[in-house]
Amino acid sequence: MNNNVEEVKARLNIVDIVSEYVRLTKAGANWKGLCPFHHEKSPSFMVNEDKQIFHCFGCAKGGDVFTFVQEMESLEFREVLKMLADKAGVQLEQYKSEDTGNKKRILAALELATKFYETQLWKGMGKDKIMQYLHERGLTDKSIQKFRLGYAPNGWDNIIKFLTGRGFTIQEIAQTGLLVEKTADSNQNTANSNKNFYDRFRDRIMFPISDNMGNVIGYSARVAPGGDESQAKYVNTPETVVYHKSKVLYGLNHAKQDIKNKNYVLLVEGNMDVIASSQAGLGNVVAVSGTALTPDQILMLKRYTDNIAMLFDMDSAGQQAAEKSANLCFEKEMNVKVVALSDGKDAADVVQKDPSLLIKSVKESTSAMEYFFKNILGKYDSKSAEGKNNIAKDILEHVAHIENKIEKSSWIKKIAHELDVEENVINSVLKTVESSVVSSVKKQDQAEDQPAAFQKRADVIRDCLLGVIMSDGNIWKETFDKEKESEWVKNDSLISFVLESGPAANFSFDGLMLKIDDERAIEKLRKIYFDTKYRFTAEEITEQSQDDLRKMAGSYKAQYVKELQKERLHSIIREIEKAEQKGDKETLANLMSEFTKLSQETRD
Repeated sequence: MNNNVEEVKARLNIVDIVSEYVRLTKAGANWKGLCPFHHEKSPSFMVNEDKQIFHCFGCAKGGDVFTFVQEMESLEFREVLKMLADKAGVQLEQYKSEDTGNKKRILAALELATKFYETQLWKGMGKDKIMQYLHERGLTDKSIQKFRLGYAPNGWDNIIKFLTGRGFTIQEIAQTGLLVEKTADSNQNTANSNKNFYDRFRDRIMFPISDNMGNVIGYSARVAPGGDESQAKYVNTPETVVYHKSKVLYGLNHAKQDIKNKNYVLLVEGNMDVIASSQAGLGNVVAVSGTALTPDQILMLKRYTDNIAMLFDMDSAGQQAAEKSANLCFEKEMNVKVVALSDGKDAADVVQKDPSLLIKSVKESTSAMEYFFKNILGKYDSKSAEGKNNIAKDILEHVAHIENKIEKSSWIKKIAHELDVEENVINSVLKTVESSVVSSVKKQDQAEDQPAAFQKRADVIRDCLLGVIMSDGNIWKETFDKEKESEWVKNDSLISFVLESGPAANFSFDGLMLKIDDERAIEKLRKIYFDTKYRFTAEEITEQSQDDLRKMAGSYKAQYVKELQKERLHSIIREIEKAEQKGDKETLANLMSEFTKLSQETRD
């Protein structure tokens, strides 16, 4: 089979593709420009036409043309492959991926389930009561069709019967999040039986949640009008192989192009708000999906725009959510506005009354900091010492999250002027607020954004070894031939996957990318590959020679095996302590023998 990735690369010039987004100028053997991934005044972004790669010396992002377009467009690898293949005139072949999570079957089941729920809404049990409710909420048939709303009828096994009748196993259906497993009982020996599961969604209005490609990956399900109000108003799909709620924004697949065109995104609270706003003509609208706004979601939005307007419910819970969300956005250097609704609780209510009111409110949105400042000033007496102290603390809780130093300084001046106190006093209060509020947030952020800092030493060495293996097809093949049955290979899923995929990928990194469906795995392996294969200086880009790579492979393998032995020694010590406590002499003797043998090997 031809390697589609290599063929696309051969027909496209990365300079031409990058030039569609970045103004490049020739600089010796390279092209330079202002990095599109971070703010800078002097160009540190470099494109090398000879090696067909890019690298930024400021933020360290780099890769090939696929990496660049993925970052710019916030697309998955498959989407970029199709997009660039169309541009290059390459006919993509059908290929089978090594999809251990059965992702394609799960997506196929979710697509069929969505059609089932749509049919139940338009022609089945929901065509009268549910459709009437949606119309009363102001939704048009066109909007209902666009967002693929549906109805899950009452009953314990509707979706089970429907999907099993179309060839899906109960295990496959369970992986979609559509089912709930009953608690263990006397049926333990019938784990594969339909009787051990029941439908998660019953008598609910279904809002399908899609990924950027439009694939349904989960649902947000609202209790039907007149339904069991003792249950949760909304029930959402749990975390699955395809659905990760912290990385999903409802409506983004419809809104992404409009967000880019308008250069701002409108963030609302609920699914109905998204649909109503879209219906009113605001196509650049998204909502969080069953969670508070997360750093991952903000980074997704930043790929399209740095500007965000927040339209949350006007009740106290909605305003608190707006404040927390704005603080997160400040930390990611987004420009934040707040939309205040004078008529109606939320966007859906306003659109139901008069769509033009929503358009007007969005146009009149104000800077988030100005909005918070005005509200806080209205809560306290700015003439009293106590009032001044409360105003300073409350507004500085927002200022503390602002990363831009100029903007932060400007607000310190404004607060000092408004309260008629010295700036150094405000700065003193700010330091106290920052130490109690921001430090804990940033620690959590660093733990999420920089997992590599907490990698075990063995994992760091393993990544270096993988980078060398993937950088040279001959070394990859040699390692596969000699080591595929080795314990150190079998005991690590990532190394095992890369080596075992070698023959089918023709020992090519680009070929390997076609074998992976997990975007996080693609991103991880790409970083490992490019960080190993290339060395960057201000003047040139160099590659490791095959001899150097072969030496590195031997060295990393030896280090990795030794590190695994050390880990096993620590584990044996813990097991020895347990065996001694239990008085298990036989186990203790075996462990001591293994400990002696491993100790000798690690010294050799």
